[in-house]
Amino acid sequence: MTGSWRFFSVTCLIGALLLVVVPQLWIVATAFQQDGGAFTLRFRGGQMQVETADLVRFQPTLDTPTEAHLVRPDGFVITATQVEPGQTRIAASEPLTLTVPAAGTRFAFESPSTRFRVEQSVPLDIFGNQSTPVFKTRQDGEEIILLHEERSFLRLHDRVTSLSFSNFREFLSRSTYLEAIKNSLIVTLVATFLASVIAVPLAWLVARFTFRGRAVVIALITMASVTPPFLGAYAWRMLFGSTGLVTSALGLNWTILGIHGVIWVIMWLVYPLIFLMSLDSFTGVDPTLRESAMSLGAKPRKSFWSVEVPTCLPGIVTGLYMASMQAFSDFGTPFIISLDLVMLPKLVYAEFLNETGGNTSVASTGALLMVMIAMAFLGVQRLILAGRSFASVTARKQVLQTPECRTAILIYALAGTVIGLAFTPHVVIIITSFLEWRVGTVTSIPTLQNYVELFTSRMGAVFVSLSTATTATFLCLTIGLAIAYVIVRKGTRVVTPALNGVVMIPYIIPGTVFAIGFILAFNQPPLLLTGTWFILVLSYFIRMLPFTVKTGEAALYQIHPAVEDAAMSLGAKPARVFVQIVAPMMLSGAVTGMTLVFLRSVTELSSTILLYRPPWTPMSAVIFQNTVSPGANFGYAAAMSVLMMVILYVPLAFITLKRRSALQ
Repeated sequence: MTGSWRFFSVTCLIGALLLVVVPQLWIVATAFQQDGGAFTLRFRGGQMQVETADLVRFQPTLDTPTEAHLVRPDGFVITATQVEPGQTRIAASEPLTLTVPAAGTRFAFESPSTRFRVEQSVPLDIFGNQSTPVFKTRQDGEEIILLHEERSFLRLHDRVTSLSFSNFREFLSRSTYLEAIKNSLIVTLVATFLASVIAVPLAWLVARFTFRGRAVVIALITMASVTPPFLGAYAWRMLFGSTGLVTSALGLNWTILGIHGVIWVIMWLVYPLIFLMSLDSFTGVDPTLRESAMSLGAKPRKSFWSVEVPTCLPGIVTGLYMASMQAFSDFGTPFIISLDLVMLPKLVYAEFLNETGGNTSVASTGALLMVMIAMAFLGVQRLILAGRSFASVTARKQVLQTPECRTAILIYALAGTVIGLAFTPHVVIIITSFLEWRVGTVTSIPTLQNYVELFTSRMGAVFVSLSTATTATFLCLTIGLAIAYVIVRKGTRVVTPALNGVVMIPYIIPGTVFAIGFILAFNQPPLLLTGTWFILVLSYFIRMLPFTVKTGEAALYQIHPAVEDAAMSLGAKPARVFVQIVAPMMLSGAVTGMTLVFLRSVTELSSTILLYRPPWTPMSAVIFQNTVSPGANFGYAAAMSVLMMVILYVPLAFITLKRRSALQ
């Protein structure tokens, strides 16, 4: 390895460690932090009550209706005394000092061993109104005097942390958290299994037989693989919700809302991954293996199960793994289909963002458990494939057969049903984009106002999505191809394997977990990036880099090293050889990876929903907001979704047409 490539490799490895490993270490460190606890004081009818679902580490004693003592396990005692309605005195076993005066609805105070944040929330009146609440503080010797609303909730949160395993004990003992783990595993396993039942047989039929429209079938299923999942979820909810179009028209006492609906939607989201991976495997099967089995008397069914499936196992299992990871980390579908269904992505999101009742340490614990589960799925995949050989001696390309009439009917029926159900949400979204919405309800009144609003005043989100996705794609292209070149051509014993491993880590980390790591790492000066355009680009770049690295590696393996040797023998320097000769040759093979980077960056939601802040709001976040917000105009979200489909399918159609000759 020359000096320039060695410097590049070490620089990339250091950068990958800082951007991939360090944020995840922040999550690990936070997961093992235990704060002092929290409790809520409620004032009603001149009396004070201790009410909270987060009262774990404090033991309350309500001596009188106006005085409460709360004791922490280490002996620290805090006393809250209601002097009069709307005025509370806070004292402790240690002197208290007001550190942050009341501003808005919060203030902070501390003692030698602890640090508290206090927040006030006031319920709405009977008319649904809420005036500006009273909230003032002052120091009174070693105590704090607080002026607040007479009917308020005061949440006191001890912010001092210590090293502890209590977050894991709490996460694995509380019913809500266990329910989230159970539901996530059920949805992942059942949806992946049902998707495989559909995708694997269809992939085998498409790989074995030739029929009219074969390339179209493959292209449509490929297009279905990049559909934003939350759009499909809302479309199915519009059709089969408790007041959905189909359920209302047929008078059905049934709803898609619930875990069964989440499984249904995710099944149609992940089946294209299994289909495409299985199709490649079945297409690459050496036909002599099947012919040998048939010559020995094996029937077609036995030949399929004993020869073809074992030979294609790597592609099928890899497709199942990719599908299960997408199902496991999906954030939008369970959020839209059922607000009451707790799942790990939703729970981690709620714990991290809920400032009044959330817990960053518990959110980090959930995120760490998600990573562990994802690694367990990866371990199962490797265990299935380890120690087995799937290579064949020859590689004669199989000749596609002309199907019999019954087989042709089966192919068209299965493909038509699968594609029809997969694209049902697209049709619903396109139709509703031309209908008027009133108070969150669709009408039958046709209108173009949704598109007028989109193109006149809502193009900022389009700019954010296109600029971040394009920039991330460019970064992945330039850096990803160079990393692939280092891994294949300039390998070393230490740096290259380490770089290869670190670059692939983001692929197995769920988006919500990845975003939390970024927020914990880049939420303080001098690297205050949270909420900026740059953190979106950085997130997309790091998460999508594996696509260009791996496709670049595949392209480079087809370029003989003699091409580079010839150029350098004529006096060209290594950097010039790479830029002017190798990179252009790799580019043709890496187009697929670049397309995946762009498409997935535009549709990314699980990490975006945590990282973005106005005005840097991408299309996926705008669509999601107008989908889940009560009374929102989904017509506008549908119009933007149609525009997103156009943005997605144009480059995808280009790739599909480019490969069409190879598929027929």
